Amino acid sequence: MNSFIYFSFLQGVFAFFAPCAVALLPAYIISFISRDNIPEQSKIHLLIRGLKLAFFSILGILLIYAIASGFIVIAAELIKSYMKYVAITLGVVLIIIALLMLFGKEFSINIHMKQKEYTNEIKEAFFFGIAYAIGALGCLFPLFLVVATQALSEPDTVLGLSYIVAYFIGISLLMIITIMTSIFAQDFINKKIRAILPYMQRISAIFLIIAGVYVIYYQSSLF
Repeated sequence: MNSFIYFSFLQGVFAFFAPCAVALLPAYIISFISRDNIPEQSKIHLLIRGLKLAFFSILGILLIYAIASGFIVIAAELIKSYMKYVAITLGVVLIIIALLMLFGKEFSINIHMKQKEYTNEIKEAFFFGIAYAIGALGCLFPLFLVVATQALSEPDTVLGLSYIVAYFIGISLLMIITIMTSIFAQDFINKKIRAILPYMQRISAIFLIIAGVYVIYYQSSLF
């Protein structure tokens, strides 16, 4: 299998942990595990509820990434013959951003969600997915742009599309795991999310450097 598919999947996984996206998780998790008007449910009903919430959250994420991909495709048509150079330049930009992040510069946006009633939690899950995708793109848009640019510059259309799919599977899989764990192991997931938040800036920078170096190497080998 093409190594860039694995790379794209890992970037999707890492996009889930983007600082300005993952910061939304504690509030969202607390909002639906702390409701006192939820009827007593069996494990099967809890499972169905979790999958339903995950599905609508992923639907929201897909909507935002589809819009972003559309804009990227339109832009790519204008610079199609220069895509390799664009990708290499993007790799250099990733490394510069990462170095700035290591020295304390923040690249993020803030999104605030309000707690809703239990009866509105499907709608809440959908809009949470939208907010989460905006947060992930706001922090780590260059990483998604790397995947999208590589997909567009790939001669094999199906292979190029697989990069985008792998990325989306990565971020979606983590969303499913998080929501299901939140329902069945509420205290555990909430503590883990809060514990990792202080370190996300530096972790993000390290992954940006790795991504930048990989993209420069990969694209240079195509000349």
